[in-house]
Amino acid sequence: MGESNRLLSALIRHSKSKEVVRTGIQKGGVKHLVTMATSEHMIMQNEALVALGLIAALDLVAAEKDFVGASLVPVLHKLLSDERSAPEIKYNSMILICAVMGSEPLHKEVQSLAFIDVVSKLRAHENKTVSHQASLTEQRLTAQS
Repeated sequence: MGESNRLLSALIRHSKSKEVVRTGIQKGGVKHLVTMATSEHMIMQNEALVALGLIAALDLVAAEKDFVGASLVPVLHKLLSDERSAPEIKYNSMILICAVMGSEPLHKEVQSLAFIDVVSKLRAHENKTVSHQASLTEQRLTAQS
């Protein structure tokens, strides 16, 4: 099961094609990628987050219901709140948060979970890439609240 999820992630990441993304969405792949983002293996989490980010960027409208149904926003909140999450995971989670803000239901979920608090703490993160992305994400959350 894990390898099939990784294959789906790789197809999306390497094709960067709206057609491939739409097929993945239609065949129910989003929930599997969200589950993969909760894996105990950082590499699998990161692969899933990058694929989910591409889905959001290429076809947010088609993926919106699946993102809500798979509890994407709470998963991202957990990944950002977890001190054990690697910098790459935090960075890609914030990128994905920014990408889903164009969806009204996902935007409401982001607001209800007080992401601004979690993200503002990450501005002081030791990793400069994470702290910079936290500043950008905080600006985006503040501008769209």
